Amino acid sequence: MSQQIAHPSDDQLLDLFNWASPGMVVTDSQGRVVIANKAAGELVGENAAAGQALPEALGIANYAALAEAGRPVENRAVIFTADAFPTGFANIGFGEVDGERYGFWALRPETIHPTPSPSPIEGAATAASWIGRVDARNAAYQPVTADSVALIQGYYDHCPVAIHLIEEDGTVSHANWKDIAIVGATEQPDTYVGHHIRHIYADQEVVDDFLGRWGEDAPIIDFRADFLNGGERVPVVIFSTANVADGKLRNTRCFVFSDNDPRRSRDRVAALDLAF
Repeated sequence: MSQQIAHPSDDQLLDLFNWASPGMVVTDSQGRVVIANKAAGELVGENAAAGQALPEALGIANYAALAEAGRPVENRAVIFTADAFPTGFANIGFGEVDGERYGFWALRPETIHPTPSPSPIEGAATAASWIGRVDARNAAYQPVTADSVALIQGYYDHCPVAIHLIEEDGTVSHANWKDIAIVGATEQPDTYVGHHIRHIYADQEVVDDFLGRWGEDAPIIDFRADFLNGGERVPVVIFSTANVADGKLRNTRCFVFSDNDPRRSRDRVAALDLAF
C-alpha cells in the first residue's frame, strides 16, 4: 500500500504523532504495542503501554487473521476503556519498517456533538470534551522522540487514514497515500499536493470556516463533511488540530476517515464562532 510519497519533516512527524487528536499506535507483528500517542492513552489507558496486547484490549478477536491477510481495515467497531468514550472505530494497516512487520492503528472515539457546530453543548462525551482530554497536560505521557521517526514514517505510509498537513495560506504541503487516493489524485499527486485545500471540499462555507479556525488554533473534531473526487461527494469524518507556535500556524494535523455512516446528514458550522 506504500507509495513513493515525500514524508513531512522529522519534527513535523513527531508533532503529528505525539499531539494528534485520534489515537495513533504502532504494534509489532503479534499486536503488542511498540509506540502509542497521548490520545491512544486517553482511549485505552494502560493498554497503550509498550508490550500490551492492543487487539485484545479493543475486543478484536480475529487480529491474527487480519494481520495474515494484510489488507487495510477501516472503521472496525471497537471498545475503549475511556469512561465517556467507550466505543469508536479502528483503522489498521500493515507493513514493514527496516525488515520488521508492524500494525499501524488509527483510533477515533464516537462523540455526541462535533466541533465546530452552530449550537455548542456541554457534556462529557462531546467532541469538545474529547479534545480537552487530548490537550490536557499529563506528566505520565512521554512523547516519542527521534528514534521513533522511522516507525512514524511507516505509519504515514501504511495506516489507512487520510493525513494531510496544511500551511498558513491553505496550501496542502504534505498528504499521505490514503489522502491522495480519497480525492482521486493517485495518478497525479501534484494536482492536489501543493495546491489550496479549498479545491477538495464540496461545501465552500465549511472550508472557509475551517481556514479561520486553523489560524486560531481551534480544533475540528468528529466533524462530518464531504470531499470531492472527480466531482463526486465523498463522505468523511474529520479530526483536525493545529500546530501553532508564537501565534503562528506552522501546519495543521488533519486526519480524515471514510465515514462509517455515510448517509448521516453532514455537520454544519457557525461562521467563525470560536466560543465552543
